[in-house]
Amino acid sequence: MTTSSNDLAAQAAIGARIDRLPLSRVTWGIVILAGLAWLTEALSIGSLGVSIPALKETFHISPGQIGLLVASQTFGVVIGLIPAGTLADRIGRKKVLIYGIVWYSLFTFACGLVSSYTELLVVRFLAGLGMGAVFPLPYAIVCELVPKTRRAACNGVMDAFLSLGYFIAPLLGFLVFPAFSPDDSWRVFFAIAASPILYALLIHFKLPESPRWLARKGRREEAERALQGLEDATRRAIGRELDPPAAVSVPNGSSIGVDSSQLSQIFGPRLIKRTVVRTLSATGVFFMFYVVMTYMPTIFTEQGYKLPASLLFTAIITGAALPGKLLNGYIGEFLGRRAAYVIFMGLAGVGALMFGVAGSLVGAIAYACVMSFFGTGAFPAMKMSLAEQYPLQLRATGAATVEALSRLLGGVVGGYAMPVLLHRFGTEASFVTIAVVAFIGVALELTMSMETRNRTVEELEHAV
Repeated sequence: MTTSSNDLAAQAAIGARIDRLPLSRVTWGIVILAGLAWLTEALSIGSLGVSIPALKETFHISPGQIGLLVASQTFGVVIGLIPAGTLADRIGRKKVLIYGIVWYSLFTFACGLVSSYTELLVVRFLAGLGMGAVFPLPYAIVCELVPKTRRAACNGVMDAFLSLGYFIAPLLGFLVFPAFSPDDSWRVFFAIAASPILYALLIHFKLPESPRWLARKGRREEAERALQGLEDATRRAIGRELDPPAAVSVPNGSSIGVDSSQLSQIFGPRLIKRTVVRTLSATGVFFMFYVVMTYMPTIFTEQGYKLPASLLFTAIITGAALPGKLLNGYIGEFLGRRAAYVIFMGLAGVGALMFGVAGSLVGAIAYACVMSFFGTGAFPAMKMSLAEQYPLQLRATGAATVEALSRLLGGVVGGYAMPVLLHRFGTEASFVTIAVVAFIGVALELTMSMETRNRTVEELEHAV
């Protein structure tokens, strides 16, 4: 399916009207709504890592079974990502976001009802399917609804909600687990982690659909109504008339006019380099992320610390990602997405090397905070550049494909391998592996990535 010059001009005009909107409470409302989707999801994902020490006591599971449990959740995310991205390009970002939140909340609750390790393995995989539906959509929404000069900075704020969820999870565990028996504590915790299902109602009533997406689907009247609603709300928020939009023109060169279900375009000659580079770069971030967010409680408990203390240490470590993401979004906006990745993942790799040889509790926590601040903190600019790599009609599909592949490598493969590496080779060799993966991503960003800073999404559609 191709797009005519008139259609492209109309869509560019809508983009120009969005890009001229100033930051206001309207913009921040969209960012916060999208960010809350990640907060609730992080609470659900974090519930597993926090529960692993209690699950080990209940089901008497081995390191390999722990790795398989973490991998099953992540594999569910991987399987859910691509069809959800394609569906979002077909029926809209908002609908798929709502469906995904409801799905993973219900199956997170069901995790607390299982009676065996095998049942938990299956239910956690099913929960991951819904998580996969949600992951790529907030940054696709921000990419299409936030002005071009503020996309990465706003994504830094939004992504901080994800870290807030991971920060809350061990703190809740610190309160919940000592109050119940080992067999009951994780069941109660999964029930609490499922409570944000009510947030889906807020998305339904308050989050607008992307006018850019509506226009590209030929729903011009809906796109105009949605955009006028944003413009009217912004006028009221700032108390003055809006600046006129910039003049638009359709760039020379062909746009990628295809049906969104054609995944071959993601790996076609025009997009293959972007897909491969983003996948490998994102793998380093996801590997670092899964280690910090999932295995830190287990690492500390196996070093002899009690579970409440280990959860408190993990909360401190995960909390370090919050300021990291805000700084990363700022650097990504003003120095570029590439610079933000290189700085953050380079320092995260150093932190991983130092964690492996830390000789004290204070040193281990400090270097783990470095990994969290810079490693998990690398997500905002990276995720925004990921969404910016693909044309609008392939944006959710492309973002979901890259995230699926990088989570498969960094989360499923890395998540399964990490407890085995720790058990067989020890902490130092395991964290050297993490550092090497991070440095490979840095090398790729320096030599092969496309900078997307300060370019409209319409301009990026025609970038070579």
